Amino acid sequence: MAGRPQFLATPDDMLFETRRTNMSASQFSPPAGTKRATTIGAERATPLGAHEMALDTLAAMLRILGEFALDQEEVEAALFTQLSEQWAQHVLVAAPVPGTDGPPADARRDWAGVREFTREYCRNSSVHTRTVIGDLRQVVWVFIQNLNQTLAQSSETDGRILEQMGRLETLAQSSSTSDLKREVLATVVTVARVMEERKKNDHDRVEDLGARVRLLGEELESARKESEVDPLTRLFNRKAFDAFLSRTVELSHAFEQPACLMLVDLDRFKPINDTFGHQTGDSVLSKLADVLSRIFLRKNDLVARYGGDELAVVLRETSVRDAQTLADRLLRAVRAVRIEREGTSFGLTVSIGIAELLPADNGTTWLARTDRALYQAKNAGRDRVVTATD
Repeated sequence: MAGRPQFLATPDDMLFETRRTNMSASQFSPPAGTKRATTIGAERATPLGAHEMALDTLAAMLRILGEFALDQEEVEAALFTQLSEQWAQHVLVAAPVPGTDGPPADARRDWAGVREFTREYCRNSSVHTRTVIGDLRQVVWVFIQNLNQTLAQSSETDGRILEQMGRLETLAQSSSTSDLKREVLATVVTVARVMEERKKNDHDRVEDLGARVRLLGEELESARKESEVDPLTRLFNRKAFDAFLSRTVELSHAFEQPACLMLVDLDRFKPINDTFGHQTGDSVLSKLADVLSRIFLRKNDLVARYGGDELAVVLRETSVRDAQTLADRLLRAVRAVRIEREGTSFGLTVSIGIAELLPADNGTTWLARTDRALYQAKNAGRDRVVTATD
């Protein structure tokens, strides 16, 4: 029958063969609830047969796949939409198979190609979906681990959060994505609620801590004013140093800020005293104090005469790396000093010990660790910096 599809038996399936007509692709999309009619050649209209309806339906399904396409690893959504339209045209009017130049011989449709195109899309969609779900579970699992680690560091973890985290951890391993989504949202809501409650409870603590900080600042300023200054070096004396050291430990621990202690000892000071007298020795100490005052300029730090020819520097909010840089600068500045006495010129060097404040330190242990580092510097040959490692 002219213009009607014919069945061709093949080993794989029954293939449609139809003669190409001048029918446009738009003629295969009738309004819902109406019967299809096409104009073939002349103006004579004939109703669509079952085979034409099947072709039209298959083409429509291919276009629907393209309309709602998603990006996949193998092909982007825009390209898939284009391929879907080309396959739909191939099904409708025997247009060229995507990727080929001319129309198929005798208007044969490549049904195997249509099946492979659809199968490949479904397979890739399945792989893509499983990958996305797997990535989602991985993200949730990382979220769980990080939140658990954060909660483990808090001594005030709310039981509601722990209970919610337990449910979420179980669901992340086995449940459906809808259940997982629900529990993730529930966890976020629970954490937000607990954090808001904790914020309100911490408000008074913050105000109290602020009052303590202000009091400590006032005490520090009072200590600076009331403490006696060493008459020789014009640096703070041992009493001021002890008070400042104690407050530094308290503040640094409270705010988790770094701090470093530095002990500076003048090398071979006794021979200078024995050779040139105590007056020259006092002059040398004064010059050394001047050098330290020029190096350590911050008002937040303290330079003191710790005892004899030993000076101390307390560095607040200072990392051990920055303290080492300052110590190296001090070494170079002291080496540049020249003392002229009785027609003789001699230079100076110092040994320096540094210790960073550790969480377990108090003032006594911090000072002892710094003192050990100082003696290591002197025993290693003087004129150097040693940083405590214990």
